[in-house]
Amino acid sequence: KEFLDTHPESKARPRAIELLISTHAGLGDQKLKNSDIAGGIEQMMRAIEEADTSISEKLFSGVIAQIPMNLYLRGERDAAFKAAQNIETKFGSDPKRLLEVAGFYLGIERGAETVRIAENAVKLAPDLAEAHRMLAVGLHISLRLDEAAAEYKKALELDPKSTASRSSLADLYRAAGKNEEALALYNEQLAADPKHKAARAGKVIALFELNRTDEANSALEAALAEEPRNLPLLSGAAYWLAAHNNNEKALDLALKATAVEPRYTWAQIALARALVNTNRPLDAERALRYARQYGKFPTLTYELANVLASMGLYEEAAEVLRESFTIKDDQIQTYLAGSVQVSDTSFLDLLAPERRAGIFQSTPADTAANAKTMKALLAFNTAITPAEGQKIDEAAAVAAAKDFAAGSDNMRPFRQVYAASRLARNGVGIKTALDLIAQAKRATDDALKVPVLTLAVQADEFRDLRAAAISSGSVPAVAPAPTEVLEKIYKGRLEDLEGWALFNEEKYSDAVVHLKKAAEILPAETPAWRTALWHLGATLEQSDQKEQALEAYIRSYKGEPAPSAVRRSVIEQLYKRVHGSLDGLNEKLGTAATAEALSTSTPATTAPEPSTPTAQPTTTPEPAPAETPKSETPKSETPKSETAPPVSDEALKSVSARLRSTVKVTGRIVDANKVGIANATVVLISPSGSVMAATTDNDGNYSFKVAPTEKTYRVIPSKDGYTFSPIDRTLPGLFEDLKEIDFVGSKP
Repeated sequence: KEFLDTHPESKARPRAIELLISTHAGLGDQKLKNSDIAGGIEQMMRAIEEADTSISEKLFSGVIAQIPMNLYLRGERDAAFKAAQNIETKFGSDPKRLLEVAGFYLGIERGAETVRIAENAVKLAPDLAEAHRMLAVGLHISLRLDEAAAEYKKALELDPKSTASRSSLADLYRAAGKNEEALALYNEQLAADPKHKAARAGKVIALFELNRTDEANSALEAALAEEPRNLPLLSGAAYWLAAHNNNEKALDLALKATAVEPRYTWAQIALARALVNTNRPLDAERALRYARQYGKFPTLTYELANVLASMGLYEEAAEVLRESFTIKDDQIQTYLAGSVQVSDTSFLDLLAPERRAGIFQSTPADTAANAKTMKALLAFNTAITPAEGQKIDEAAAVAAAKDFAAGSDNMRPFRQVYAASRLARNGVGIKTALDLIAQAKRATDDALKVPVLTLAVQADEFRDLRAAAISSGSVPAVAPAPTEVLEKIYKGRLEDLEGWALFNEEKYSDAVVHLKKAAEILPAETPAWRTALWHLGATLEQSDQKEQALEAYIRSYKGEPAPSAVRRSVIEQLYKRVHGSLDGLNEKLGTAATAEALSTSTPATTAPEPSTPTAQPTTTPEPAPAETPKSETPKSETPKSETAPPVSDEALKSVSARLRSTVKVTGRIVDANKVGIANATVVLISPSGSVMAATTDNDGNYSFKVAPTEKTYRVIPSKDGYTFSPIDRTLPGLFEDLKEIDFVGSKP
């Protein structure tokens, strides 16, 4: 600096200026590393200030042009943008240097700024191929794909040897459905570079799109034989095959793609589509939740919601949809790529630009019918959750419910049940709810054939358990429960829904009939059974049948894993009205026994997790909600419930030192001679009310894997023709493996 001040005419000035600029930049970088943020930014800005248009290309590209990204990656975004603006202002008359500023914005995916600066460069140098290519890339990431293709074409005309422009133009031609034009460019590219991965991938998919299937398969095999880790080919072909129902091959290629690069979101999307189509929706959910760690854009959100809906988890699906989408006046609205605001009447058209820009495919893996259903789900959920202070628009809710429940597929009954339950829950559209319930009843046989029956029937019961597992980073697997049990739950829930809908219409006598039937059909002790009994109690109380209402309330409440203080209060108030005091209530509720059982437990922080059956290849804990049979009591005596041995102090102390993800509960079901009873059903009720089931082997052995918890699990055995002693066992304070949780079965 001193030399420059004292030697204004020196021939060494240019060199001194460059040294000064480099020194400011180097000092700024050092200060930033030493956490002197203000000092570092000041030095970086001084480096730009000292530079003039005569500096060398090496200094500009190697130092000045790097300053914005250096600041951005250190989290100093405002300073980064200020630096980029200063550079643009100072060097704005040089198109090549402008393109380096545009490169900064491209690197942080600021499409609009990239386009603006590239357009200025094109104006300054209309024949500069790189300016047109940079403009094309900016338009591409801004999802202005037709304009991007035109600029790529211009860039290729100006520089016919440009591999990047030719390949990108071919991809966008393919994305637009111009497969003949795309194929010609791919062949041209491969003639120049036979190993070009993107061109080989594009050629295969273009051949598939042109129905030249044999050629496509031959090209696919040849390309993978030469380069098995061709990610664009593996993921692109997997998506195309999934979209055209060649699911086994799609699954094979998608698995290979995700093995090459698991963070590539479109590979995970292709995998999820193939998994759903091969009846493995939980694995599809895992793939998409993994992908969301590395990207979050509307298509990925939609794909996850679609997987959830395919399992009948409509509430979860709606919540996921609303992360990225809103709907108003029949228009779905979102921000594509996180920044491009768009709206459309169809999910297919709305999301097409992301697919075309990301994986260059013109055909979606979704169907118009499914996209319509997903739109209806979003509309229905929006209609029944109005803004704060506003009321539900009943007409809109009813219309959306009907749209959502439409269709002819086997999942339709579950959509009808969901729509009816939400209408009834909100006290609107009761007539429509009753119509939907009647339709779902008529479709029972079809409903019971769906491959996701265990989850679809018990979507609400699984909700808390799934939420806890997902929040801890895993998707709980689900072992199939016995069909006959799920049939009871499905039919019983329909009776409960109908009864509650009739209650809302003040048709109490009719409601009682259906609610009693629900309580008879539903497996005892399950959450659905407790809900039906509570609804029955409320209906009987409204009908002034107070003693019967109290009995129903108590049956619903007694033995509940997590007793509700609100329900306890309701029972106490009615009990006082019937009996004049609360004397004897604790005995009827069994709360004294419960308190004694719970007294051995010690607080823990681990959320309950499901059991894992050996049939599943995954290591994810696996819940299997199933039947909780009513235990038959022998005529001679009534066995008492037993409580598992208390956990040792040493075991409790070890919890803080080593947190176990699961503990194992094992036992045997035997007869009086201690011979194992095979094929007995053992039900375990979790603290959240979810029900898991296991079947004994030939020696009567059973097992569960569950999460450590301070709360109480309950184990209940059952087998037709047998009674068991004890009837059940409670397992409070699970922190270590429990063995010999045995039961003795006998025939009356």
